[in-house]
Amino acid sequence: MIRRAAAALAGASLLGAAADAQSVRGIVFQPDSATRAAGVVVVATDERGDTVARTLSGADGVFDIRVPRAGAYALRLLRVGYRPTVLPSITVPADGVTNVRATLGAEAVRLAAVTVRSDNVCGTTQDAGRVVADLWEEARTALSAAELSQGTRALDIEWQAFQFAMDTRGARARDQTVISGRGLTERPFVSASAAELADAGYVVQDQAAWVYRAPDATALLSGQFAETHCFRVDPPSPGRSQWVGIGFRPTPQRREARDIMGTLWLDRATSELRLLEFRYTNLPPDADDPQVGGYVEYARVSTGNWLVARWAIRMPRLMRRTIGGAAIPGGGRQDRTIVTAIDVTGGEIVRVHGARTLLFDADTTMVAKDGSSSTAGGRPSACGATLRPGGVLTGTVSDGRSGVGGASLSVTWSPGADLPPVTLATVADGRGTYLLPCVARGVPLAVTVVAGGVRRGPLALAALTGQTTLADIDLSALPPGPP
Repeated sequence: MIRRAAAALAGASLLGAAADAQSVRGIVFQPDSATRAAGVVVVATDERGDTVARTLSGADGVFDIRVPRAGAYALRLLRVGYRPTVLPSITVPADGVTNVRATLGAEAVRLAAVTVRSDNVCGTTQDAGRVVADLWEEARTALSAAELSQGTRALDIEWQAFQFAMDTRGARARDQTVISGRGLTERPFVSASAAELADAGYVVQDQAAWVYRAPDATALLSGQFAETHCFRVDPPSPGRSQWVGIGFRPTPQRREARDIMGTLWLDRATSELRLLEFRYTNLPPDADDPQVGGYVEYARVSTGNWLVARWAIRMPRLMRRTIGGAAIPGGGRQDRTIVTAIDVTGGEIVRVHGARTLLFDADTTMVAKDGSSSTAGGRPSACGATLRPGGVLTGTVSDGRSGVGGASLSVTWSPGADLPPVTLATVADGRGTYLLPCVARGVPLAVTVVAGGVRRGPLALAALTGQTTLADIDLSALPPGPP
């Protein structure tokens, strides 16, 4: 049986400029009103509250958003990890350009303490519970930035597409081929339209081929996706204690559709979108193997651009086999369809070059290599696209007598000169035990704990040297820190 993955790494082209003269130009600044803010999503809405245009501030904080006609418009500034900044209504003239100086608000979104599973919210994300709404707003901001980043020509990207077959256990690969390229990227990952995915499904038959499809940022942001799926909060798994997820599955009305279910994972400390994982629903029993599905990994670089760092779709390879004789009670022969292998098709960004610096360098242990027997390309990296595998920091948060359940703990370090600090966060369980994987080794660490509404720290820790390091934290010996 023929299988195809309906996604591809694509070359670059400039987005055509709109012909209308009405536009709003401006500069976005950080809350200090002096530092320019890159990668901020700027949304224009009309007097009815309908979104009419979106754009992304550049590396210099400058944006130019074109509106359909003269009139009054409101601007919302969206950045991951912070509440939206809403500007006063502005009037755009028919024969000119309106200039705006915008300063971002500083109210942060707090996702670090999200640990509970919420009830399903089906058919919409507008009236969801507060936790689901907060998570979805952060995911939407990142997805919007990723979609808008597709029009940039500021980044020089080395990428490659790969395909191979692996066994049903995912233990080894064969027949791996890699095609490399380099250029100015526009759309590294392209899917069918949201309407087509909602109408026809994510697995369709095209002549003699079964086509397996996955949603890109545009499809995930669509009203069709929200209307056809239920959402809930997925708490962190043991191996991803620094993440929290938005779980989704098809609405009951689509139980017969070949759709997808999965989780959008966000970083609990930074609210950044890390990963989309999904499985196909309602596949024929013969093709419904646990390995069948896919993922999309996201990464944000220092210029503010969001990128699809790595993606893959895993499809079943089916074969008809005849068995008979003693294997069948009463004798006789019987034809059965079985999964003999999992075909993997995907792509990844290897490096991202800025004007004068290297902005992104993929973990070499995860990059696909031509002819390799590794199955690394078949699954996302354990630490997310922006982090290298490091050590595990674990221990107990106590008040000197017993463990402090529910304490929020974060660890921060500097990955190198001229690079922003990295923070990972988690929440201690009921006994006060915490676990943070993916902590960098060989660099000094600073730990901060919030318990009972009181922030304590930072506490300096020596650099990790081994795979697992035990660090018990006694709050009674740690003075309160700044709020």
